[in-house]
Amino acid sequence: MSIRLTSTGITDCWSSLIPYFSSHEKEESALGKKIFLCLVLTLMFSLSTAAMPTSAATPPLAGVKVVVDPGHGGRDPGAVGINGLTEKQVNLQVAKALRNCLVEYGGATVEMTRVDDSYVTLAGRVKKANDSWADRFISVHHNGSVNPDHNGTSVFSANNGSAQSHDLSAKVQKRLLQMTGLRDLGANTANYYVLRNTRMPGILTEASFITNPKEEEKLRDPGYVWREGYYIYRGIVDHMGN
Repeated sequence: MSIRLTSTGITDCWSSLIPYFSSHEKEESALGKKIFLCLVLTLMFSLSTAAMPTSAATPPLAGVKVVVDPGHGGRDPGAVGINGLTEKQVNLQVAKALRNCLVEYGGATVEMTRVDDSYVTLAGRVKKANDSWADRFISVHHNGSVNPDHNGTSVFSANNGSAQSHDLSAKVQKRLLQMTGLRDLGANTANYYVLRNTRMPGILTEASFITNPKEEEKLRDPGYVWREGYYIYRGIVDHMGN
């Protein structure tokens, strides 16, 4: 008997067994084969149904535009680790990871203030952000200290920032702490040029201290850097979900 892999076909298969159970003229081996066939077809139908694609959910950041600002660049290296890793390098790598997460997972539109090792003035960064009419501004940085033992995670919003900026800062700080496991230096406010002059809610991240030798080594790991970008993304999603 030919059976299509449909719910009706499966029902027909099991229904066809009724004569076997009521008749003494059939061999038990034939009955066993019939039961086995129906079990296999039932399993195949269940698996194929589970694998059927469902309508995709709307991405969490669909319709949202974000400017991602990798701090420093070009002739401005930013903080430098004891073994030579520069902040400008790491900032760009994290920013690109964040951009990819925002686009691929969040469905957001992203503009970058730089995409290579170029020097962009603070005024140039602000102008690009304001001209884009973006919804959020994320400036990616890493901290530095003369004390190589210092390490910790912090995120900043502007002193005169909006409630949305402060909420974004708190949400991203919470997520970054989950990723770094470092000392909580707080979701703080500061008078940074790029924060006080951009028109949209924005933050500046300082996920860790590149001048800490152990942290510098971690920041050389592409996987670690990608996770930092991903957790910033998660914080943005948390914030936009409010």
